[in-house]
Amino acid sequence: MTTATRITALEQLDRALLRVTSRDDTSASRARQLRWVAGELRRAVVREGFPAEARASLADLLSADPVGVYLDWAARGELRTRATAGPGTSTVASIRVRMDCLEILARAGGVPVDLPERPGTQELKQPVGARQRSLLQGWLEAGADRPGAGAGRVRLFALIGMVLDTGARVGELCALRLDDLAPDLATVTVVRRPQARSLAAPTTEVHELSSHTRAALQRWLDVREELIVGVEGSTTALWVSVRGNHAGVLDADGQARLRPPGMPLMPRGLARAYTKTVVQVNADMVGHPGWEPLPYRLEQLRRAVEPRPVEAVKPHAT
Repeated sequence: MTTATRITALEQLDRALLRVTSRDDTSASRARQLRWVAGELRRAVVREGFPAEARASLADLLSADPVGVYLDWAARGELRTRATAGPGTSTVASIRVRMDCLEILARAGGVPVDLPERPGTQELKQPVGARQRSLLQGWLEAGADRPGAGAGRVRLFALIGMVLDTGARVGELCALRLDDLAPDLATVTVVRRPQARSLAAPTTEVHELSSHTRAALQRWLDVREELIVGVEGSTTALWVSVRGNHAGVLDADGQARLRPPGMPLMPRGLARAYTKTVVQVNADMVGHPGWEPLPYRLEQLRRAVEPRPVEAVKPHAT
């Protein structure tokens, strides 16, 4: 067995689980909960529909999209090993326990975890106000429009426009494909995946895009064409990486494998790009009339808008 196949998300999960459950300060009840969550994650990883990229490392497994899918399946009772009386769905309390365990396993593994808002939590962080949203878009547009603008700035300008027009989450944004856009860029189709606090089925929504977003998307699509030139095969992902980065796994020689620019953008990459930009815009806008520092998480920007789809279709239960 090569080094590349030994270093997997599940093996790293097992090491983190052993590390935390062997500590003296981990109670027997908490150890049982951690083993329970780790077992559900193992079953989730091998199920059809689970993000394939999550298998590369524990960090990838605990990123936003895989965690959202896992918690959704767990809430529906789809990861149970034994039949249970009643509907089989999980309680809010059990979802909160799962989220606690994910945080503990992440710390034990030395990686971050991207969790959604906890179900039942009433004290939500203040969303970004209209003035801040307008200033952010103006700052992004000024940078994206200038000659020689960086691909990352052009991409983020289009991404922020998409968020403000659709209210899409990070995982939903990364799932978008080119054919989700109308030929004239007037609309986009988004598949809504419910978070842990919701047991609703995924819904397909069609949203109108503003003129600013359409213009930003056209600039991004031009840049995207240049980025995917060196990628083997064609990619259908709307959002792609703008520079090479490590895939999170090692090759047979123990060297980090580099992903070229133009690869599909992952949720962690999108979140990092947003945070990096927020740091820069907060520094640039210090002293600007009416400016308040932006939060570092895209979620607070997303929750600031209430877009209304022009069409919404819920799949029929099978």
